[in-house]
Amino acid sequence: KDAILCIPSGRGSCTGSQVMLELCLNGNGPQAIILRDVDAILCTGAVIAEEFFSDENISIPIICAVGEERFSQLQQNGEEEVTISIESNQDNEDVVIRMNGKHEICSRNLLAMKSILSFIDGCDGEAQQPKSQAEKLAQRVVQRIGCISGATELIPITSAHIDAVTYIGQGGLRFAQRLVELDGKVKVPTTLNSQSTDRRRWEQLGIDKTLATNANSVGDAYLELSCAMSFTCAPYLLPSKPSKGDNIMWGESNAVVFSNSVLGARTEKYADYFDICAAVVGLV
Repeated sequence: KDAILCIPSGRGSCTGSQVMLELCLNGNGPQAIILRDVDAILCTGAVIAEEFFSDENISIPIICAVGEERFSQLQQNGEEEVTISIESNQDNEDVVIRMNGKHEICSRNLLAMKSILSFIDGCDGEAQQPKSQAEKLAQRVVQRIGCISGATELIPITSAHIDAVTYIGQGGLRFAQRLVELDGKVKVPTTLNSQSTDRRRWEQLGIDKTLATNANSVGDAYLELSCAMSFTCAPYLLPSKPSKGDNIMWGESNAVVFSNSVLGARTEKYADYFDICAAVVGLV
């Protein structure tokens, strides 16, 4: 809590965004994260906190990526102990990192970058207008993460598979329920990954009642968003699997590999929470 975390990048798991959201909402997040590489997964959790919980008094960390050369300066400062401080300007966009009060590294706060994305040619004006508050916020999330990732346009998707249906804390449950409260609905056929507990036999399996109740509540919320009751980490085995050349939004690791290598449908490994936002908007 309140520390400055220096790491090359996240581990790559799409659930990193879930952890970041929990840290932001429970007040245990770092003051800042200094990365070597841009990490859209870590940024997603902070962006979700900022967009969907702006009415709460939460602390959003500064997240910046300084590149390999400047990150190596943090590791090879020639001193046994390095004290790092970080400052930002009034709009929180430009960042100055100081080591032992002397050496400076200038960077940008990834979370303060203004989105300049436009919808892909061919999407009509009506399609761009959000039909609910949930879609409006989801659209902002997709645009901001696209900007952080260096995208220049958004493209339509034919389907989505939601990894974020797992329960790791109240933040993720509250986010899914808030999407429902704000009249969110998916725009494309959307399947769900396996949730954290068996939906029906949790008691027979000796699962704690509180965990089972929360896990089922997460699943229920996604079903209310019009996701299909699939609950599988192998969506490529379903009759609804995508076809070669389809642009899709999948986050589950094994499914991403199978899709790109066997099915020929195209997807990146997307962050949890970005997945449902993209499904609500119909774009990545």
